Amino acid sequence: MVVRRTIAGGAIPPGSREERALSAGVSVIVCTYRREGSMRRFLGSLRIQDRSPERLVIVDASDDDATETMLVSSHDAAAWARETWYFRVRGALRGLTRQRNFGLRWIATDLVAFFDDDIVLAPGCLAALEEVHRREGTSVVGAAAVMDGAGHPPDALWRVRRALRVVANLRPGTYQRSGMSIPWSFLEAPPEVTDGDYLPGGATMWRTAEIRELGFDEKLAGYGQGEDLEMSLRARRRGRLVLAGRARLQHLHEEGGRPDDFTLGYMAIHNRFLIHRRGLDDRSWRDVALFAYAWGLDTLLLLRHLLFPSRCLGTVRQAGGRMKAVLDLVRGK
Repeated sequence: MVVRRTIAGGAIPPGSREERALSAGVSVIVCTYRREGSMRRFLGSLRIQDRSPERLVIVDASDDDATETMLVSSHDAAAWARETWYFRVRGALRGLTRQRNFGLRWIATDLVAFFDDDIVLAPGCLAALEEVHRREGTSVVGAAAVMDGAGHPPDALWRVRRALRVVANLRPGTYQRSGMSIPWSFLEAPPEVTDGDYLPGGATMWRTAEIRELGFDEKLAGYGQGEDLEMSLRARRRGRLVLAGRARLQHLHEEGGRPDDFTLGYMAIHNRFLIHRRGLDDRSWRDVALFAYAWGLDTLLLLRHLLFPSRCLGTVRQAGGRMKAVLDLVRGK
């Protein structure tokens, strides 16, 4: 079931748009689930952008009407975008990657941005992302914003991983052959444009034609751990992926809507193995062995949290989820 509602601007036409003749402009897609407060905060930051998107598409998988009620009753809707469309989805359309693919059906501009609902945009963020695309041209397929708090050196855990050859280097924004990705947050004072192997999730802008053709992997639906990494590794074969140094934001992580520790542990291995298999160029048995070594060792390092009583139960559940993922992969699931 899909509920459609125009919040501001033009009426939603019947049927799926999937427009092929894309006009120059920017649209924004936000997928949400039971986070009315986070959505309100995000929309407040969108309202003060000096560049309003042509269209805002909100895809809500909530089983209550709190978010819809907030949107309908808002007095600021006209300031969010030239037109705002709201969809409430059910059944097979629920889940982050499915909601994103659904949202892409309704985009008519050549650029589309995906923002998490717990993001707060700094003034000028949207314009800075678009500027990178317009200036760099079709060589860039995707750009990401910089999160506040970035620019710190690798911590002890990452230095241990480097010393044990789990990763070959600690260069920010790189995807290692072990299946680990080096955080962009290690990049100090990022320049206006920095190339990388993948884009950090939460705030990205893509060329609509490319991202629509590729589509997000709906096997990574649900919470979808790794969905941005998986998309990035496929998209980089079509163009550059860059970090836009002047596009800034805050990511105020919300606990609501996240899976339990067992599921997080399961996805840490299962999802990343699928991503490794699909996204690593010239993958060989040596890469598979390196993946097994890296993530086996990482699981042992995870057990350090057992030293803290408040973390014991969650750690045991995460480790159990990882073991279940290994068994499923061995069985070909």
